[in-house]
Amino acid sequence: MSQRWDGNASDTEIFQERAAALIATLKNAPTPRYLVADSKLYNEANAANLHALGFITRIPHTLKLVSQVITQALRWDTWPRLDDTTRYQRVELSHDGMAQRWLVVSSEAALQRTEATISKARQREAEAIDQPLFHVQAKRFETPQAAQAALDTLAPAWKYHQVETYSLIDHKRSAGQGRPTPTTPIKAIAWQIQAQVRPDDEQIGRQTHLNACFVVGTTSDTSQLSDAEVIRAYKGQAQAEEGLRFRTDPLFFVSSLFVKKPCRIQGLLLVMTLTLLVYSVAQRRLRHQLARQREMVPNQINQPTARPTLRWVFQLLEGIHRVHVTVPGKIHDLIEGLNEGQTKILRLFGEEVCRLYQISPG
Repeated sequence: MSQRWDGNASDTEIFQERAAALIATLKNAPTPRYLVADSKLYNEANAANLHALGFITRIPHTLKLVSQVITQALRWDTWPRLDDTTRYQRVELSHDGMAQRWLVVSSEAALQRTEATISKARQREAEAIDQPLFHVQAKRFETPQAAQAALDTLAPAWKYHQVETYSLIDHKRSAGQGRPTPTTPIKAIAWQIQAQVRPDDEQIGRQTHLNACFVVGTTSDTSQLSDAEVIRAYKGQAQAEEGLRFRTDPLFFVSSLFVKKPCRIQGLLLVMTLTLLVYSVAQRRLRHQLARQREMVPNQINQPTARPTLRWVFQLLEGIHRVHVTVPGKIHDLIEGLNEGQTKILRLFGEEVCRLYQISPG
């Protein structure tokens, strides 16, 4: 497919052209085919494109329906297990004109993270409650209803707290001067409210379980992809995101390449994709050898790790030099600057790499 660059074309037109080309490519791909993306893909404006393609995407929490679906799923007792720590619940529905399968996913790790987050939020809210509550309790009101209304205006803003008890104190003002007697008429009564606030444990528990869940949506049929395969496919995009970070990292100078023509952009993407493939294979092989040999290398804070990134390994291998030595009639290549840690890393890549660096395989 030939493409022409129009210098007057807007960014929107270029994006639409690329999106149309991507959709056409996906339609011609072997089945089953589907897009895997995060929640930004799922929106009403993009519904027409999603309807034409299979997709696996996270459904954004900004949709009211998501909270309703999660709340409904939490009422059910039986949840299928994805593994020892992850469970899910399937809900079939129609949304944005598409018959979909929504999978409510919850894990112990997500629950622990949510508990820690809500605990901090509850503590911040408790600190924020103190000052407004102090001012309300210090005021005098003309009627008990006015005092109660002042307290009621504070409570709706509390997400994790509620009023436990409150009491009204009457402050009487006598009509005469001096110390009042039992027969002194009362001129007016001012009312003061005192309240005790406590954490709303029921709401905290409900919000914790709600926030610990996320929803993955798909239009794929169960005959093509099971529930477990859909969830694993969505979680697998983390590997692709690592690749995106690789390509945008300043260490690899991708941003220094500026091209405008679509054919050159496509060529650059092809080269970077092949580079990413080599990078991923090398990183996988390195981690596999570390696990097999039960070895570790120091990470960025000098702590042992068995899962280093190849980017960090590149930095560990800095300082190695290849030296050409010319002796009359012959040229010799020497490797200089190798230390014990670098030698250990290079041996993990196999005999061919050891030969290139002139070291013994081990």
